Amino acid sequence: MPVSVHRSPVADIAPLTLYRILWMRVAVFVVEQEAAYPEIDGRDIEPGAELFWAADGDDVLATLRVLREPGNTRIGRVATAPQARGRGIAADLMRAAIALLDAEAPGIPILLDAQAHLAPWYGRFGFVVSGAPFAEDGIPHVPMRRTRLATERLVLREWTRSDDDRAFLFDMYRRPEVRQYLGNGQVMTDPAEVDALLDRWQELGEGILGVRAVETAAGERIGSVLLKRIPWSAHVADGRDDEIEIGWHFHPHSWRHGYATEAAAAVLALAGQQGIERVVAVTNPANTASGAVAERIGMRAEGRTRDYYDVECELYIADERV
Repeated sequence: MPVSVHRSPVADIAPLTLYRILWMRVAVFVVEQEAAYPEIDGRDIEPGAELFWAADGDDVLATLRVLREPGNTRIGRVATAPQARGRGIAADLMRAAIALLDAEAPGIPILLDAQAHLAPWYGRFGFVVSGAPFAEDGIPHVPMRRTRLATERLVLREWTRSDDDRAFLFDMYRRPEVRQYLGNGQVMTDPAEVDALLDRWQELGEGILGVRAVETAAGERIGSVLLKRIPWSAHVADGRDDEIEIGWHFHPHSWRHGYATEAAAAVLALAGQQGIERVVAVTNPANTASGAVAERIGMRAEGRTRDYYDVECELYIADERV
């Protein structure tokens, strides 16, 4: 009999099937891994929670849990019965859950806490480490996240530590024409600088905030788009609420194709959908091309300001929900 994949809220699962799912989770997480913790934790019956499972007839072979949390979704309790391991069944469940969440909530992060030795396995599905390691019930874990937002021509996703992603970022930021309007204009000269950059970007991930890789539908890397908290200048910082900045950095080979406009418009729309009512963009006054992108995505030119980054910038604002 072929393996079948199912999903359902707990209340709608047949009692014997639910028993088999929970029995397998306890057998794996509590008995096999010798972790004495409340496996049945109450979250299976939260609003929006669903269980996925793979079955061969009455036998439950693998399972996972999907939770819908404010600002993100979460996958957890990924387990496979010992006799079913090595057959790719858990991977099939992961793909099914991810496909559902990507369609249901495009661009919204999917989070999970991975046992550290399984981080590369989750990386196969686009998850990246998003914070410091921690121990749970004596088992090393790492937090991970995945985002995906598709437009007509582009895919926006997490930057990874893969050789290809790192090589692209070094190639982009070593170019004077890319760096001339960013910060002090200094180009990258050592590929090791990419790791420090990715470390900084990792810290910016918060809900829909973060720095996303932009690639074509065919998988060609072309740039970055960011949505993050913007630092106030020293003379205006006290007592001011955080503001959210949108920005974009693209490789010269992708210029003049409208990619920056398409990617930034998608992220700005996502911000509006998630209740962010004011987004700013700041550009070097000489960077007229970037200013034109801001205006094309509907941002309003407000003239020059020294309110951010302790430098004079051209300010663009979107302050109505998209």
